[in-house]
Parts: sequence; C-alpha cells; structure tokens
Amino acid sequence: MATNDALTAYAAIFKLLRNRTLTDDDEFRGTISLNSEALNSLKTLQQSQLCNSSADLYKSGRRVTSVPIENIDSSHFDYDCLVFISSNWERGGLYVGRNWDSLLKSPARILNPIKQAFFTETSELTSEDNIYFQNYLKLSNVCKLIDKVALPSTGSNTRTIVFERDITISYTLKQSDLEHTFSTEALDRLLQEDIHHEAKTALVREALVKFLRDKGTNKRFGYLISHFNAFTSDLMLSYQSYVEQYTFDKVRKEYQEKQTEYIQKINETYSDIGAKVLAIPAGLWLAVFKLEEAPIASFGFMKNLIILVLCVLCMFYVVFHFSGQFSVLQSLKTEYSSLFDRLAAEHDDESEQIQTSKGCIDSHACWAWWKLALSNLATIVVFVMVLTLSWFSVTVS
Repeated sequence: MATNDALTAYAAIFKLLRNRTLTDDDEFRGTISLNSEALNSLKTLQQSQLCNSSADLYKSGRRVTSVPIENIDSSHFDYDCLVFISSNWERGGLYVGRNWDSLLKSPARILNPIKQAFFTETSELTSEDNIYFQNYLKLSNVCKLIDKVALPSTGSNTRTIVFERDITISYTLKQSDLEHTFSTEALDRLLQEDIHHEAKTALVREALVKFLRDKGTNKRFGYLISHFNAFTSDLMLSYQSYVEQYTFDKVRKEYQEKQTEYIQKINETYSDIGAKVLAIPAGLWLAVFKLEEAPIASFGFMKNLIILVLCVLCMFYVVFHFSGQFSVLQSLKTEYSSLFDRLAAEHDDESEQIQTSKGCIDSHACWAWWKLALSNLATIVVFVMVLTLSWFSVTVS
C-alpha cells in the first residue's frame, strides 16, 4: 500500500458521506452507496484504522444487518452503508484533522513535517503544488536555523536566543503565516560555508533578536515565517557589511603589520652591523695614541708601521661591511615597494593610507642609508687622521 493510499481513500469516502455529522466520539457519521471503488476505499480505511471494523447496512431507510467491512462484497451493493470515520488521525507521516491551524498547533509536526494531510473543514487533500504545503515543508529548515543559534533546548516547542537581551520563540503559527512564498536556500548556503562561522552565528542571533523583540512569544515564529524574505534580506545585508568591514580590517592589518616588519628589517641593516664593528673606529682612534716619533728602521718605526697596517685592514673591514648593507637595503626597498604598490592597486579605498605607510618605510630606509654612508665616511676620516699622524711621526724624527 502506497504511503498516501489511506488519505486518498479517506478523501473519497469523506466526499461520498451523506448526512455527514460529527459525533461526540470525534468521528464523522454518514451513509454511502456501495460500489467497487467505494468498497475498496472503505477496506483501505479499515486496514488503516480510520473507520470502524464493521458497518450497518440499510435498505429503504431500514437497518438490515451489521457486517464486518472485510466481509462486504458486491452482493451488498444494493444496500446503503452507515460508516463512522475518524476526524483526527495521524500515522506514518499522514494526518487527518480539521484544518491547517490544528496541524500547526503541534511543534512536533513543525519540526518533523508530515508527508500529506487531509483537512475535514475544507475537504482538502494537500498536494505538492499547494503554496501552504510548500511553505509548510520549509518550516523545519527555519527551525534548524534557530536551533543553531539558540541556547540548548529545555523543551520541544520553545527556543531562547541571547544577543544583548534574550527572547523566547515558541514553535507555533497559523495558516495565515504560510500565505507568502519564502525561500531558505540563501541562508542554507550561507551557513553551510565554514568561513566566518562564528561571525555568522552572531549575525543570525542579532538579526533574530532585532526582528522579533517587539513581538509576543507565541507570535514570533509566525511573524518570522510570514516575513522571512525580509528577514533574509536584512541578514544578508548585515553579512555583506561584515565582510566588507572584515576585508577592510584585514587589509589594514596586513599593511600595518608589513610596515612594522619592514621598518624593523631596515633598522636592522644598520644596527646589526653597527654592533659588530662599533669598537673598530674607536680602536683606530686609540691607535693614534700608540704612535710615537721614531727614526726610520728603528723599533718605534716598525711599531708605527704595524699599527698603520692594522688600521688599513680595520678600515677595509668596516667599510666593506657597511657597504654590503646598501645592497640589502636596496633589496628590501624593492620588495616592500612592490608589495605596497600591489595592495594600493587592489584596494582603492585604502590606497592613500597604504601609500602613507609606504612613505613612512621610505623615510626609515633613507635614514638607514645616510647612517651607513656617514659611518663609512667617519671610518675613512679616522683612518686619514691615523695615516697623517703616522706620516708626521716619521718625518719629524
């Protein structure tokens, strides 16, 4: 038996019922004329426990006998059949009830949608092209969205969401809340992506609280469903703003970090080598005080000559080390210029600030260049002074 055979049979029998009335036992009472189709439907109802197991047969308005429904056959087609069918029934994802409002009173039927329903008030058998049924099937997706951002559940029909303040949402709504078509696909795709997961959760909480805080607890879910497209638009705009701000912050953080990094590297081009050779120019100056007047070929002359040779070696050592840093400095300048020019081209709105950061690095690079050049010059000047004094120490003697 197909899953919806019971409801199809119920709809057929319900339509055939004459003098249909609702009994105190919550059953519909009425008579039908028997034929092969009606009999098949009646037996289907009996198998699904949607009607009594037996029926009274009437002829010319008089009760003739009571027969188990499973024993009714074509020989009874001349009789009218009095049957009782359930007015409220649910099994295997199928539902019989008064109307949409009665179905939607149960949070369980919202969280776990039924497959098909029959409403006795309108004699309606739901179908996939029915707008109410289409929207009804999407309710569980909305509930999943709420569950993702709500506090751990303490009940089956309410959820609490906290963002600056807390609101409680009750999973109840009415048929009128399902009148307008809505889609959950955009939010499903948004929340399935791993990027910015925590931010998305916070944005959904914020959007729900702002959207529903002025509504009563029992009206919030219905209002959300009936205005879900507007809610989605607000949430997507919030996320777009977040992404733009995130991108801005990320770019700003990137070029600020690079600015600090390159300034440090540029300063190290001088400070690292300066620490290594700092004592050498001072040593050259101290060497001056070791010079003494002495005639050629004397011991004093040989000592002066050795000091002079040592000064020459020290000078070349210092100059070569400082000069080598110029190429390092140029390499760093080429590297950061390329990086900052690319960032400025990719982010026009931050171009001015990026160029300002680049200018700051240029200033440090220029000052580092001058420190290296002046250090070289100072070393050469000290050596010239030592050389001059060495010359006079010889000539004077």
